[in-house]
Amino acid sequence: MKKDGFSRKVCGKIKLFALLAMTGVMAGCVATVPPKPLGRLPEARWGKIFSYSYDITEKKARPGSVPVTVVVVNPYYREEESILRSAGYSKVGKGLSASMGVDTDKILIAKGMRTLGPYLTLDEVIYGHKKKAALTLAPKVFITAEVKYLGAPYTIKGSTATQAVASRSRRDFQMKIGGWVFFAMMEPLSGEKMWVKKLQLDERELTGFELWGVTPVYTKTYGLFGEVTGSYISGYKSTNEILLDGKIEAVADYLKEMYPIIMGKFWTYLDSEEMLQLKKQTVEIRRLKRY
Repeated sequence: MKKDGFSRKVCGKIKLFALLAMTGVMAGCVATVPPKPLGRLPEARWGKIFSYSYDITEKKARPGSVPVTVVVVNPYYREEESILRSAGYSKVGKGLSASMGVDTDKILIAKGMRTLGPYLTLDEVIYGHKKKAALTLAPKVFITAEVKYLGAPYTIKGSTATQAVASRSRRDFQMKIGGWVFFAMMEPLSGEKMWVKKLQLDERELTGFELWGVTPVYTKTYGLFGEVTGSYISGYKSTNEILLDGKIEAVADYLKEMYPIIMGKFWTYLDSEEMLQLKKQTVEIRRLKRY
């Protein structure tokens, strides 16, 4: 039977629709593929607590064998232009300061001296302890960091054209970190500096990455007659939510490497005879200033 022109056109369209449906290329009819798993978000290795410790391996003096009492103050870490002053690194700074307060106290005791504290800041030291002590130990810490990003951010996707799952953006970096530690013994009442040691820290280059949240951008798809048939993910935009800041971890790692060096140097710097001489100078200062 011979088909007329209209019948041939209808059959042609039916065959075309059938072909597109089978091949899955018709807009809005992309074959569904299970999304690739994105994987768990990497956890910060340091968590929320930054702490360090130092084990004294040197021979300890008899407790109280050196008649010098020292007020111990946690190191001041919020120096101008120090990275530890920045809000993002404040927990690292606090953790380092508290750890050094504990360990400088331990070292002074291991050297045979008596201690008072440690205090969080100089302002918190009470008058009675200032008067009782011969010296006040008040260190400072200054840390610098230069960040160089390695290439542009790139999106880690866990989605297909028809199904979106959590996605994020990653950016790698290289970080050069250095700084110094300043140890100072002061006369407690006047604040006169009587003993100063400055330790320059070696620079290190560390690498890491940042992870940021991103959200998919959808583009509509249209059928043969202009109707909306679906959508697909055409890109991603940042949510400005940082999921993991590797720069903080890099600074914490650097300080972990430097910490035994810092505390080991402090042990070396402390000389019992020198502290006894400083105690005599304290008596002289107080006599002159009539404390």
